[in-house]
Amino acid sequence: MQEFIPPTETYTPPPASNPPPEPTREAVLITVIGSTIGIGLIIKILHRLGFAEVGAWSKPQLDPKSGQPLRVLKKWVRY
Repeated sequence: MQEFIPPTETYTPPPASNPPPEPTREAVLITVIGSTIGIGLIIKILHRLGFAEVGAWSKPQLDPKSGQPLRVLKKWVRY
């Protein structure tokens, strides 16, 4: 059985037939819905944690279902 195992110092694996895939980039939307004060606090906390700049969030809008204020953040992820 050992005669079928090539010596490691001279063995080179065959070239890959397919190049590695490019990383996928995807936009993910994070939505915060609630009172204006609550939304502002969450955005400031996430900013202090380094998650996103305060100015990266959308301007306040009204949620069409509940009528409450909402703000949206778009984050890009690679995988």
